Amino acid sequence: MASDKVLDMIHGALIAHGIDAVRRDRDVMLQSKQLRFEAEVFETSSDRLVLEIYIFSPLLDVQPVIESFAGFGDTREQELNQAFEKFLRGVFHVAIEGLADHVCENMQAEIELWQRSSASWKIWRKDARWKIYSGPVISQATTELCSLTPGYPAFYAKLEKLFTASVPPESHFVRTFLAGLKGTLISAEVLLDNAVWHEGQNLAVGHDWDYGDGYQAIRQVILALPEAGT
Repeated sequence: MASDKVLDMIHGALIAHGIDAVRRDRDVMLQSKQLRFEAEVFETSSDRLVLEIYIFSPLLDVQPVIESFAGFGDTREQELNQAFEKFLRGVFHVAIEGLADHVCENMQAEIELWQRSSASWKIWRKDARWKIYSGPVISQATTELCSLTPGYPAFYAKLEKLFTASVPPESHFVRTFLAGLKGTLISAEVLLDNAVWHEGQNLAVGHDWDYGDGYQAIRQVILALPEAGT
């Protein structure tokens, strides 16, 4: 029943943004059929709640985009609400702004253009370009400030170069998650279209990060859509 509650919450968030959406038995769909959400709630072996959101769109070459969020709290309701808040902060606005032509009053997704610069790829597709919708960089730390944050812009620039030099000229979804504990890297996860992107992870591991003294974590999602005329 928890997934039913999540679908109600997604429907409520869409309506609150002025988006015409329908709450159906197993999903939430925009009336325009541009975007559809499904949800599942799991419990891990460590008795931790995990929320998974599935995002479907005819604009995506990979179906669906899958995003997972761990929930923390004293009760299951608090855990679910915290996991859902991560969804709203991380990927929700990227999805509705990039896949549903919605423009928030204060745009939550940064929009830019990435373009392939490697001449060797021009045989495949000349001057491939993507319109990028990047979500906010979400940080978490046991100290007041996340020490990973200052190094992220330089890593993001490297990630752009890797992306434009190596991926096919289609729609793509990238997620980064980096975590450090007591000055050591404990997680460097970079996903491309729901699968581990080994080159991206190697880039993250090799980057010069300040892991700080306590727990530090940073997360971002990036939606890349082929730009018209490429």
